[in-house]
Amino acid sequence: MKYLSLLIILIATSFNAFALQNTDSLQQNELVVGVKQTPPFIFKNASGEYQGISIELWKNIANKLGYQYTFKEYDLAGLLGALTNGSIDVCINPLTVTSDRVEQFDFTQPFYITNLAIAVDKSGKSKWLSFIKNFFSVQFFEAVLLLLLVLLIFGVLVWVFEKDANKEEFGPGMKGVWNGLWWSAVTMTTVGYGDKSPKTTGGRIVALVWMFTAIIIISGFTASIASSLTVSELESSIESPSDLKKVDVVAVSASTGADYLKNNGINFQGVKNITEALKMLSAGDIDAVVYDEPIMRYSIDQQGLSKKITILPYSFATQYYSFALPKYSKNRELIDPVLLESIAGSQWKSLLREYNLDD
Repeated sequence: MKYLSLLIILIATSFNAFALQNTDSLQQNELVVGVKQTPPFIFKNASGEYQGISIELWKNIANKLGYQYTFKEYDLAGLLGALTNGSIDVCINPLTVTSDRVEQFDFTQPFYITNLAIAVDKSGKSKWLSFIKNFFSVQFFEAVLLLLLVLLIFGVLVWVFEKDANKEEFGPGMKGVWNGLWWSAVTMTTVGYGDKSPKTTGGRIVALVWMFTAIIIISGFTASIASSLTVSELESSIESPSDLKKVDVVAVSASTGADYLKNNGINFQGVKNITEALKMLSAGDIDAVVYDEPIMRYSIDQQGLSKKITILPYSFATQYYSFALPKYSKNRELIDPVLLESIAGSQWKSLLREYNLDD
């Protein structure tokens, strides 16, 4: 009886181990693959099937590893949440590897390296509206008020010397002060009507000082306007990422572009996807969009916005695209070697060329 009980326990233990082994095998070979449509990496064709760079790369990896899998679609926030709670086994979207994400998920080796970029409206309407907006700014009106103050100071100085000796042209009271202001404005602009002119020695000394001062003021004012009207200024008021602080910016919520703007103290508006962001830009509602360059460039072409929107010719914030897995996933050790082998082959290079990403 004793040996029979031991035999039953041994059989039960063996059965449980076999069941667990089959369960582990099932979990490893039937994966739930999280996706978010991000052309050209992941999107649906006319038949409703997923295709794109990440899809083709994953199919190649899964075929070599013998994985069975099903796709499950999310938005970006949902995708990150599914990775956190383990609802999916792997995310094949082009997720950028960041320090925050590394603490939450495991990442494969990078399969594509790119950067962030800035898209702006290149239409003439946008340029002139931007120029007018910048020209008639708070700083502009401050400069005008300062100029009026200087005109008034020299006008009052001339009036003080001329009000008694030259009553016909300047005279006493507020009328005389106004005449002094009129004289200083006419002198500064070199119009020289001659209807008002100082007669006293003190008045002429003030006039002499004001003439030279006015030349300097007018020269600086003219240079400022000329600079504002140059082609480079009209093409874009953004010359570096730091200039984004001066314009209305949009980024996709929870994206690395949004993280970059937040970390650099740049105010921005968050939207659901790059398509929405580019529509706002083309409509003139915003000034710039910050997003991953290859995805944004592809989206501009697909929406037919190449004539209205341009990507500025400088890049920043290098991005490393990788597949993501829940923390401590054993699948990463299996996927990494096959992924590296896949992106080293000619088929991968052909795939990148197909989507104009082989630069």
